[in-house]
Amino acid sequence: MQIALLILNQMIKFFFMLMMGYGIVKTGILKSSDSKVLSAIAIYLVTPCVIINAFQIEYTTEAVQGLLLALAAAVCIQMIFLCFICTIGKKLPAVERASIMYSNAANMIIPIIQAVLGQEWVLYTSAYIAVQIVMMWTHGRSMLCGEKHIDWKKIITNLNIISIIVGIALFAAGIRLPALVTDTFSSLGSLMAPLGMIVLGMLMADADLKKIFSNLQIYKVAATRLLLCPLLMLLLIRLTGAYRFLPEASTILFVSFLATCTPPAVNITQMAQIYGQDAQYSSSINVVS
Repeated sequence: MQIALLILNQMIKFFFMLMMGYGIVKTGILKSSDSKVLSAIAIYLVTPCVIINAFQIEYTTEAVQGLLLALAAAVCIQMIFLCFICTIGKKLPAVERASIMYSNAANMIIPIIQAVLGQEWVLYTSAYIAVQIVMMWTHGRSMLCGEKHIDWKKIITNLNIISIIVGIALFAAGIRLPALVTDTFSSLGSLMAPLGMIVLGMLMADADLKKIFSNLQIYKVAATRLLLCPLLMLLLIRLTGAYRFLPEASTILFVSFLATCTPPAVNITQMAQIYGQDAQYSSSINVVS
């Protein structure tokens, strides 16, 4: 019940942020197209700060074991989602496929984990987020660009992928950045959710709301993202018995499970905007979800 209330509280806050973005366009202060600048800031500046900060934790045997379990769970569930998208969902538009596969884990789950389980458990969200970001900037980017092959040079030189490599290297070497740097990264990281919601609101301002909320296909995509994906994660946990692997495995996997329960990643709308896809439709899926 406590978790449900926290999720509801988080969603209400996101809705208010979205309405601010909606209002700033409707009042003529900005244009809907101006949101592309905010998308670029969110993807290439804010997200790397979140990634690096996620790995700034103490290196212990327990932390490594827990991270490996969370990492394995994240990889397995992403592979299951990928198989689903490549078979059942292969005829869906790229924006719909990306919205089903990638969740808004970073924005929604970290505050909930902090409130329910405590700051020390936020570490295990980083594994899911890191795996999802790698997938998003390889498979997801390929889908949204319409490319038939993955350009590994572009992937490796992508700032988000570099940030993951740097974060893992710092964690493995036991290097802690100065407090001034991590505080700066943390402050920038806190902009992720507000920027994402403002962008959605700005895009929604030019949309036909009646058409959006009467589109049954959007509800099907939302139901797949919010119901089927979490059920697949539960099935994976149950069949593998992974909750028995470590003393705290059930809690670690609970964190991973929550990450699959969130609406589509805000980054999908931002990436759709950058790569010339239907960002307005993407934002519609996100709002309905």
